[in-house]
Amino acid sequence: METNNFWNNHTLNDFQLLSILDDIHSSEIFSVCFLKDGRIASSSRDNNVLIYNKRTFKIEIRIRERKSIFYMNINRDGILITCMRGTYVNLYEIKGKRYSNIQTIRPYSLKFDIIGIFDGAYYIKKFIELKNGDIAILDRGYTISFYKKKKKSKKYSYLNQFKEDEDGLEIITDLCELDDNQYCLNDHSGKLIKFLDWNKKIITDTIEFEKNFYNIDTNSELLLMNKKDLFVTGSYSIIIVDVQKKEIIKKLDLHISGYLTYIGKLSDNIIIAGFWNDYIGQFEYDKNTKNLKLISNIGEKHTHRKSAIYDITSISIFKNNLIVSPYKNSLYGSSLIVYQLKNK
Repeated sequence: METNNFWNNHTLNDFQLLSILDDIHSSEIFSVCFLKDGRIASSSRDNNVLIYNKRTFKIEIRIRERKSIFYMNINRDGILITCMRGTYVNLYEIKGKRYSNIQTIRPYSLKFDIIGIFDGAYYIKKFIELKNGDIAILDRGYTISFYKKKKKSKKYSYLNQFKEDEDGLEIITDLCELDDNQYCLNDHSGKLIKFLDWNKKIITDTIEFEKNFYNIDTNSELLLMNKKDLFVTGSYSIIIVDVQKKEIIKKLDLHISGYLTYIGKLSDNIIIAGFWNDYIGQFEYDKNTKNLKLISNIGEKHTHRKSAIYDITSISIFKNNLIVSPYKNSLYGSSLIVYQLKNK
């Protein structure tokens, strides 16, 4: 986002439908993002990354991976990074209608790297770009691999690794960077989070949640609103954790439109959230009362779960002018929907 003030003065009501890109992927879209030049990129379970002309939305580039792509985004250099079912991460430099693979990162050991060619159980869940420009890569196991950004280069070199034992996190699905080499981690079940002190290389604290906080087979996410308040997403709710005291502050129920599937920060007190049923909501956070207020939305509001469920897995915003998200996003085929700021 360019400025925090934009989203304190504008709502989703200030946007209008620009385009629907029908049936562009043959399976579920996991990630969308904007390139630095404003072009949209989408990635899917169908092994494809698609990049679209920013005016006509025609497909300009198709990158075919060997596996399903579970996560994709650009880093500060504008390099497109794909994380997939398999044991490696690809870095692509995009120039015009051409792309080049500038690096492949393999965080797994050689043994599991080879096994992963044939066994779909091994995959890279996500990468997180850290404040210093390094990245943390989360694999399916118990491991976080840190890679250092090379000087005067767009590539990374292996730095170090944190590995939990089998009594620790089953699958680390998200990582949130705090201060001074402190991290918060959560697991696939959404039933607990842990605090990692990387200076000491140990888990210092654990917070467990109630059994029914998360009850579906998708992923709980972490979002740091300020130095103190951490959001942990559940199926229908958000738990606010005080990361300084390492304790739960409050649970906020969000019975808006089916399950909560995506969350992102727009400003210091505004978030955007995606739900099943193609519903996007904008919420204002009051850090004093620890409450969220729905202030605008896009999509039809559903009060109960319907048989046809479509999943907003990802939302991306370009210079506060364009919003893109999956639309009618299912295992059998998916579209994109693009919104534009009015009077643009």
